[in-house]
Amino acid sequence: MTTPWDGLLREAAALVPATVLQSLADVVDTGERPEVSVYLSGGQVLNGVPARIGADRGQDVVVLADPQQGRFSYVLLASVVAVDVRTPVRFQDVLTDGRLARPLTGAPVSVLALRREFAPSTRLPLDVDWRALPNSGPALANLDRLLRGLREIVDEVCADELGRQAWERIRTIPLAHQADVRLSVERLPDGLAVRADLTAALPRDLTGQLRQQVNALL
Repeated sequence: MTTPWDGLLREAAALVPATVLQSLADVVDTGERPEVSVYLSGGQVLNGVPARIGADRGQDVVVLADPQQGRFSYVLLASVVAVDVRTPVRFQDVLTDGRLARPLTGAPVSVLALRREFAPSTRLPLDVDWRALPNSGPALANLDRLLRGLREIVDEVCADELGRQAWERIRTIPLAHQADVRLSVERLPDGLAVRADLTAALPRDLTGQLRQQVNALL
């Protein structure tokens, strides 16, 4: 019987500590709180959540927040030699460089439920290639996030008359799973084509990335 650890052990990416900290700091922006131990070249060990990485006076600095102790630590990134990540399976999308989707949380999603909720409509003329979908929980969870993100973006676009006029030109939205393809939205003569590898990681800020790509094409 396979476990979440099996996939993580198989797909874990060899990342330098600075990259791990930057990736986890980006996760913090989406509401997660990854806890780490940071080992410094001088022998010190600091615990906390990588809240931010930035530059000051020509040097990269990581801000570690320790809510339990109620303190911030400011660490030169160049002095970090190792990072321990607690509960790494929670962040397997980051630690595998996107090769694994986020772990499942909550109730599983069914194809039937998705087909009912996201049946094609004038406002959201989806054309999902349901037969080509991978038959797995993570893939369906990814599709659920993607469809909800698209619906949210469409509602935003159509919130005013100018947006509704722009959206009237969108007559179809083909959406398909495609292996080894990162999330992309492309303009068609009469719509928008959405492609993504649903078995891999989608962006944590999925709605934000969809918003950026869709708005650029309207």
